[in-house]
Amino acid sequence: MMVMRRVSVGLICLLLIAAGACGNDDAGGFDEAFRQSFMASCTASQPTAFCSCYLDELEQRYTQEEIYAVAIAGSETPPQEFIDAGLVCVVDLGG
Repeated sequence: MMVMRRVSVGLICLLLIAAGACGNDDAGGFDEAFRQSFMASCTASQPTAFCSCYLDELEQRYTQEEIYAVAIAGSETPPQEFIDAGLVCVVDLGG
């Protein structure tokens, strides 16, 4: 139950910041504004270690544009791939 709560909260943070942290990821990876917004939103309800891990996992798997596309779609159910990225962190951090 705690695992899904962490992943869900992390995803909600991601979706909330996506519209406000638009930027260019031409350098490969998320831009600094995106990273800062994500961490500020996520750490409001989750441990810093989880948020940092989750951000890194997402950055390895997706571009900012892909994150924005999910946020714009506004689905109530996050893509399984987003959940999987969060689960990696839960397991890595001893969960």
